[in-house]
Amino acid sequence: GILRRASVPRGSLVSRSPFAASFQAMSRMARAQHVQVACICIFSAIGSFLFGLDMGYIGPIIEDSKFKRDVAHLVDWNESGSEIDSVTSGFIVSVFALGCMFSAFPLVSGFFLDTLGRKVSLMIGSLIFMVGSIVQAASSSVAVMLVGRFISGCSIGVLSTVVPLYQSELAPPHLRGGLTSLHQVMVVFGVAIASFADALLLPLDDGWRLAILIPVVPGLVLFVGMFFLPRSPRWLVQRGRQEAALGVLRSIRDEEGARSEVQEIILDQERSEASGGMRWADLFSGRVVRLLTVGVMLQLLQQVTGINMFVSFGPRIFQSLGLDASSLQTLLMAALFVATLPALYFIERFGRKTLLICGAVGMLLPSVIMAILGMIFMRQEDGKIEVLSNAAGSAIVASVFFFVVNFAYSWGPTTWVYCAEIFPLKVRGHCVGLTTMAEWTGVFIINQLTPMMLSSMGFGAFIIPAAFNLVAVLFACWLPETKGVLLEHMDQIFDARFGKQQGAGDFGSKSDVRCPSSQKADGSPACNADSSDQTSVSSV
Repeated sequence: GILRRASVPRGSLVSRSPFAASFQAMSRMARAQHVQVACICIFSAIGSFLFGLDMGYIGPIIEDSKFKRDVAHLVDWNESGSEIDSVTSGFIVSVFALGCMFSAFPLVSGFFLDTLGRKVSLMIGSLIFMVGSIVQAASSSVAVMLVGRFISGCSIGVLSTVVPLYQSELAPPHLRGGLTSLHQVMVVFGVAIASFADALLLPLDDGWRLAILIPVVPGLVLFVGMFFLPRSPRWLVQRGRQEAALGVLRSIRDEEGARSEVQEIILDQERSEASGGMRWADLFSGRVVRLLTVGVMLQLLQQVTGINMFVSFGPRIFQSLGLDASSLQTLLMAALFVATLPALYFIERFGRKTLLICGAVGMLLPSVIMAILGMIFMRQEDGKIEVLSNAAGSAIVASVFFFVVNFAYSWGPTTWVYCAEIFPLKVRGHCVGLTTMAEWTGVFIINQLTPMMLSSMGFGAFIIPAAFNLVAVLFACWLPETKGVLLEHMDQIFDARFGKQQGAGDFGSKSDVRCPSSQKADGSPACNADSSDQTSVSSV
């Protein structure tokens, strides 16, 4: 029952392309099972699509003249210089993140994930989202709009926690990175679709209401479709339903692989139970608190590096440059989506660590360029930004696109993948909830402060995300590689990085399991934190 993993040198078929190599070696039945698990992951990612839709439509809507008339009730709503004040516009956007923080908090998300299960949580999240969308579309005041935004945020807090977790627990190890990346792919696909919908609908008299109602349709599809999808095998084992877990794995793995994997899950669960039930103290001691710190740092950095400055407030930035804000925002969101697609391949080909380092460097450079150009060639008067050089404006636009593309293939999908796979099963739901809460804390901070920073600092404000991107580069260089590692074996990878042995507070040790089957000359396991130097294949 011990899972051994044979090392495969670089340059082999598997190293060149994990997807192509695995498909070439598979039987017809195995291919069908891989297609089935891929379809499950794609369908569950409709929850991520809802997340993207809500993020994508709000930026252009708060700049829409009819919204200013119907909700903000501005007297000069039809004038080109009309603008909702920065505090109000920031809170309309960021109150959504408050709802997300509330439902991602482990006391709430833990109930959904651990008591109701991943599948039911997806269904309830979709229902809450539909209610929030209807309230927003029917709003006639800022107060009602805020209530609708908060309700929608509560649903996305659950969905953004459960979708990557559900995907990672169903996907086989060698495809887990690519399939879990579907979460971020669908998020940015939702953002892109929302931008196109805004461009088409906002010119209509009640177009902003229609744009908000569009997500109700995929929300209903998700709710109905989840009746036909399986539960997570790891949640089933957690609830003592081993046979049901084996049945799920048999439908998406071969017989031998299903039995081996369910045995690993059961052993992991038994070790966790031997250490006692889940306690809050478990989250803040031993290995778990170190893993939790890693996850929280990743999710916070994903946001404070600056992506939502462009996703939520791109129209305001482009408008201040004297450009067609609607068209450029639509193009920007299309670029965000297209640049996310390579992550499905890159994340297993090059690994999580490499993508995080490259992406952080790629976001640091344009942030510095925008800050320098903003301080030299921009002038502010009464909170308005004036461009003193067309060339500088063009360079800033190019930098915005370069930033978004580098985020799209790296920090966008990789942080969700990393956080969904590193925690022990016993505390996985609570830890993923806390890391997701950290992510939404970052969203709230950026959405609330961006309008005020742009009004007070102009484009010099981009020096702040530049500083955080420098931190992201250094942090990514420290992280261990988790590519191709079974979920139940993550403790070995991080113990090597933390430079410590199993302690009293570290439940779930697997001292009888070796990472690669080969050993170093000194007799220690040939498994280290920098396992990106080799690709591994699981075998029984």
